[in-house]
Amino acid sequence: MRPAFALLLPLAVFGSTLLEGLDRAFGGLDRLREIFRRAQELLVLGGVALALLGTLVFIASWALAHARRANDHSRPWLSRAVLALAYVPLLLTAVAAAGLFVPGMAPFILKAFALAVAIAAVVWCLALGLLIAGGSRRDLSRGRKAIILAGTPWYCLVVYMATFL
Repeated sequence: MRPAFALLLPLAVFGSTLLEGLDRAFGGLDRLREIFRRAQELLVLGGVALALLGTLVFIASWALAHARRANDHSRPWLSRAVLALAYVPLLLTAVAAAGLFVPGMAPFILKAFALAVAIAAVVWCLALGLLIAGGSRRDLSRGRKAIILAGTPWYCLVVYMATFL
């Protein structure tokens, strides 16, 4: 207990002097609060821009996926697996949305979004792999649907983060 007391004693004695020095250095605590508020706005704006860029990547890949022509070789196991995995980010986005309406789930909003975005990236890679490998018309349709479903967390993240602007 003595070492803790020895550390806190100078802080108690010189704490007011330190606060006065910070107050003079930044022109008042209001100025410091304004700097922190602006930094937070810039971080949110950058996050919205990044989420919007992710959204555009998903939509562009979905649009380009329509240029792929079907062939006779079917890959039903791959297309069904990719489509089934695409529902995982969708469900995690629903959990994040529930956090807006259920106060007990509010701490899980960003965690659910983060997990959904990470899984959506994996699903996007698998869906693009399916589209590159090709398949029947039905397989390619499942791949396109998987891309759109995997993009759902990104679309919702843009809207959610824009509420902080």
